[in-house]
Amino acid sequence: MNSKLVVAVDVFDCDFALDLAREIGREVFAIKVNWPLIMVRGSSIVSELCRYTRVICDLKIADIPNTNSLIAGRVSEEGAWGVISQSFPGEDSLRAVVEAAGSTRVFSVVAMSHPGAKQFIYPNTEELIDMSLRAGVYGLIAPGNDYSMLSRIRSKTRDLTIMTPGIGAQGGSPEEALKNGADLLIVGRAIYNAESPIGEVKKLNSSISAFTAAAGNKQLS
Repeated sequence: MNSKLVVAVDVFDCDFALDLAREIGREVFAIKVNWPLIMVRGSSIVSELCRYTRVICDLKIADIPNTNSLIAGRVSEEGAWGVISQSFPGEDSLRAVVEAAGSTRVFSVVAMSHPGAKQFIYPNTEELIDMSLRAGVYGLIAPGNDYSMLSRIRSKTRDLTIMTPGIGAQGGSPEEALKNGADLLIVGRAIYNAESPIGEVKKLNSSISAFTAAAGNKQLS
């Protein structure tokens, strides 16, 4: 399925997450898991979800290099397609994630979608981008609800893959995010809280496909 949707499943209920993955896995690009599921089931939830679709581990790794290596290595062993790391701990910490992740793709956070990001992260975004490029990341996390910042990040990164939170519940428009440089769109509550998650996924895929057909479509693997 050539979808640009990454479904964030920010819940504690592992059975719910697995049922959702069975339902929508073939219709989305990936499912994104955060700490709540891992706190309940451990890292094995990653390999369980991998039966149904790609899995991105949104752990926002932010520690010293040795600890980062342990975390990134573990999710890679569980079969994660991608992992998200913070970039602000420094280039050595981020590089440790990239090296330990192996074939698992590393996305570094250079801007976030909540208002508080403007206090510290936004003033340092350009430096965080440069650091991420030097560390060799696969892609970046940039806000899908702040189009000027997203466009600014895209202008500095050329072909790096940009994955954007902030779509739906935080006000971002899929079409506007794609127009301003996003490659993958993170949508969570609007899908997993929907009466019909698969129906919501198909509706979003349809509208996104119509837009990308006109604008051109970047293929990811």
